[in-house]
Amino acid sequence: MKKFISLVSFFTLIGSIFLLTPLSADTHEDLIISEYIEGSSYNKAIEIYNGTSESIDLSPYSIVTFTNGASFEPDDGFANELDLTGTIEPGETFVMAHGQADQAILDVADVSGTSYAYNFNGNDAIVLFKNYDEETRSGDIIDSIGKVGEDPGSYWGTPQHKTQDMTLLRDYSVTAGDTNATDDFDPTVEWIAFPRDTFDYLGSHEEVEPPEDDIQDEYIRTVDRIVDGDTIHVNEPILGETTIRFLNMDTPETYHQNDYDEDLILEDPNHSQKYHGDQATEYLSELIQPGDEVIIKVGEEPLDTYGRVLAEVVRKDDNLNTNLELVRQGYASTYFIWPIGPEETYQEYQDAVREAKDHHRGIWSEDTPLMELPFVFRSRYDDRALYRYVANSETGLYYMPNDWAEVPVDARIFFEDELTALNEGYEPAFERDSIIADARTAPLGTNVTIEGTITHKVESGGQTNYYVQDHTAGIVVRTGDLEANVGDKIMASGVTDEYYGMLQIVNANAEIIEENDEPINPTLVTSQDLGESIEAQLVKMEDVEILSVNQYNDYTARDADGEFVIDNDAGFLEVGKTYDEIVGVVDYNFDEFKLMPRHEDDLKEELPVQTIQSARDAELDTRVHIEGIITAAFYAGGMYNYYVQDDTAGIVVRASDFGAEVGDRISAKARTEEYFGLLQILPNESNISIVEEDVGLPEPQIITSDEVGEEYEGQLVTIKDFYIEDEDGFNNYQAYDSNGHFVIDSDPHLVETNQYYESITGVLTYNYDEYKVMPRNAEDVVEAQFLNFSATELVDIAKQHGNEFLLNKLETELYESVETNGNTEQHIKSVMHSVEKALIKYQNSGKDAHLKKIDHELTKLFERNAS
Repeated sequence: MKKFISLVSFFTLIGSIFLLTPLSADTHEDLIISEYIEGSSYNKAIEIYNGTSESIDLSPYSIVTFTNGASFEPDDGFANELDLTGTIEPGETFVMAHGQADQAILDVADVSGTSYAYNFNGNDAIVLFKNYDEETRSGDIIDSIGKVGEDPGSYWGTPQHKTQDMTLLRDYSVTAGDTNATDDFDPTVEWIAFPRDTFDYLGSHEEVEPPEDDIQDEYIRTVDRIVDGDTIHVNEPILGETTIRFLNMDTPETYHQNDYDEDLILEDPNHSQKYHGDQATEYLSELIQPGDEVIIKVGEEPLDTYGRVLAEVVRKDDNLNTNLELVRQGYASTYFIWPIGPEETYQEYQDAVREAKDHHRGIWSEDTPLMELPFVFRSRYDDRALYRYVANSETGLYYMPNDWAEVPVDARIFFEDELTALNEGYEPAFERDSIIADARTAPLGTNVTIEGTITHKVESGGQTNYYVQDHTAGIVVRTGDLEANVGDKIMASGVTDEYYGMLQIVNANAEIIEENDEPINPTLVTSQDLGESIEAQLVKMEDVEILSVNQYNDYTARDADGEFVIDNDAGFLEVGKTYDEIVGVVDYNFDEFKLMPRHEDDLKEELPVQTIQSARDAELDTRVHIEGIITAAFYAGGMYNYYVQDDTAGIVVRASDFGAEVGDRISAKARTEEYFGLLQILPNESNISIVEEDVGLPEPQIITSDEVGEEYEGQLVTIKDFYIEDEDGFNNYQAYDSNGHFVIDSDPHLVETNQYYESITGVLTYNYDEYKVMPRNAEDVVEAQFLNFSATELVDIAKQHGNEFLLNKLETELYESVETNGNTEQHIKSVMHSVEKALIKYQNSGKDAHLKKIDHELTKLFERNAS
């Protein structure tokens, strides 16, 4: 962050200089790329600028996108060319944009389209050529973004300044393009980074003020809608997201059921939770409404694990902190997960919850108290164990996760693990054996005793370095007096010291407690995790590409999050190869944390493709590799939910836009997880690809309402002959077929209430504790034509929904379908009168003659229509 701020200061200084001496339009020798937009969905654009003193004919120029590391070598990957036409006058720009980009982009675009040249991602190099030869991939390079021949993973740059999910503006002082498209590319050098979907500067190239920081402390937004008591949607993205999760507090949940029974809110925790959740939602809806302007104060960690922005929401017109007000009035509990942010803010919230408890407000009421705090409810209802340690900010003690009630709510802080709590100065409030985390947090030179399982051993200088780990941390035990093997559990005592920065227990007195102890499973980490907190632990990393090796057998490697070093003296890694998984211990030497695989069995080269059903059957957090056809794609939260299925089952693949369309067969590799109960995988860009384009859609499974469930989750289904009764205000439509009830989830309102439908096709999804059919477009919904039904079917519909519904529907269809010779209106009214009489007579007598009368009257009218 310090580096970024210094660059901002540098750009500000440069900007002030050029304000005094503005650049003229003849300072450039040729065109340059002046702006780059890689935003959400199809928001992609490239702007070029003519800073010369002459008009420039664009016909010799091309923009070429080198996809996923494609090189200048013909047939090495894909290079997609966009020929340019027209003329750029001095001081003017030319904008190329994806044809489905935001209208604000298209309004200033000079050319647009949907070819692969327009559909670049953050890991695709872009080159401005003159006289480009497609066959040889050669020409005069005028400017470039990225590094041709390199796939950086997701992007070039840093998380704050990168080629993915950002707008990059060329610094105004740059007058010449980057003509070496194969050198290292660092966007912090010549480019100013703006948040994703910033379009304000497109269409002109002028000096701009860089943002003071990539993440602002505050944003002003307009409320779009209230989701529940601690979640809202706003009108414009913040950090690419429009969902705001309220910070420092937690309101009761509402997702688990549609309503509550007032008689059960003191007896059933599910009904108690729903009741108080609705109360919180209603109160928040009084504090702020759609259309209100609010100040969004982003937290220290701006996004949660679901991608929502974590923030305080302050009413702009009077500076009311709605988060704090919900706590003070008893609609929410405080909820602090370390780091807690400013101490004064922490105390303010804890004072507010103490006030609410003292006055028995809301969830603390004596008459209708909340039976379970929200985090306890989620643990029970979602069948997930409590895992965060709970600390008391007043006593400095921390407790086991299940002992959370030992800490008063107004002094409660949650920690992800014991090591973090210990590092922050907290002590255990319970008796336990010594743990390795104690040794790691003790001052150097402390005499410590630990127990743990050996994960690796290295002979060194007549002694052995044992990498030992328990459930809290890892450490190196160095001793010459122990003959133990990997998998043995040992006890070791000695003094802590560092060897070139690596923490060790030296001259340890150690003994085997248990041979072949329960093995330590490696923890999944990325290159960004390599550091002090996992030193000496057994870990695994996925999708590791080996880039190079030096004379010391230190291999430079790369995963989705960046480059790192692998220490492999045995030399069994292969440069140029990508490994699906590498296991090893985290070592530290020569001022660098490194992954150290133990043997060749720690390498897994490729994960085979499996059926989607086998992926569904695997335990959660299992790494799977599937292929299937995309049947639907819904954009949400900055990414797409791709519904993918093969011959066995369906699953959701959540990913950024990678150019695939419905009907394409794709390959995806990632770990299984659930999002509010919906099974999904989230591959990174290097682990998802198109296998074959436009293979066609599978036939939807025809099911009935009683078959809506786990078996068909993620698949394309069709339900026939149903009626929609009502909608719950959240775009959930309550539908009924002859077998029972089901729910249609349709945010675009593709269906209507009080309507009868012939069929609906859509993917079967799961959210808020309910399976739902989600149509993709208007073609997925077929409204019933009652004129095509037999009299028997019509009277069944009347029995279910009433005579008035049936007759009104029939009459409407007749007016839309029939035009007789003569008075059409009179003919229709006459037929409807006869049909109504026959319907009532049949309902009273059950005689088939009246059914024949209905058929006869309708047939007779259509015969007149035909004549």
